[in-house]
Amino acid sequence: MRSEPGSWLLPIAIVAGAAIPVPALASELNLYPDVTTVATNIALFLLLIYPVNRLLVQPLLQVLDEREARTAGALAQVEQLGEEARAARTAIEARLVEARAAAQARRNAILSDGEPRERALLEAARADANGIVESVRQSVQVELAEARGALPADARVLAREAAARILGRAL
Repeated sequence: MRSEPGSWLLPIAIVAGAAIPVPALASELNLYPDVTTVATNIALFLLLIYPVNRLLVQPLLQVLDEREARTAGALAQVEQLGEEARAARTAIEARLVEARAAAQARRNAILSDGEPRERALLEAARADANGIVESVRQSVQVELAEARGALPADARVLAREAAARILGRAL
């Protein structure tokens, strides 16, 4: 298959906007369209406008509108939920501040109520300790007095026993 010289230039000329002159193809160019082809194309176009619009374009536009509405609705809902969350956080923080203040006041009240009790308990414990110490002192003094009284007699007995053992005879 042999092509005419310059026939490959036609596609290039079409792509380039016919900037390259093609002298060999000038005789093949038809500047007047075929009326039947144009009329058929126009008739087909007019016949297909309504079905294509009804079956393709309108449903596509409807889907796009619904998507836009869902997106806008979701964004509005997100914003509303964000506002509600901020309001809830503010309310919770306020309640926490109130609860902390109430807890601190109750703690201070308990501590202030507990101080006199603590002092009374400490005084009672001191008194008990002093009483126990005093009773132990008295019992120690009694035992000391008894020991001092028994010491000279025990010392004599022990001295005799020691002397008897040292001397090796009974005294």
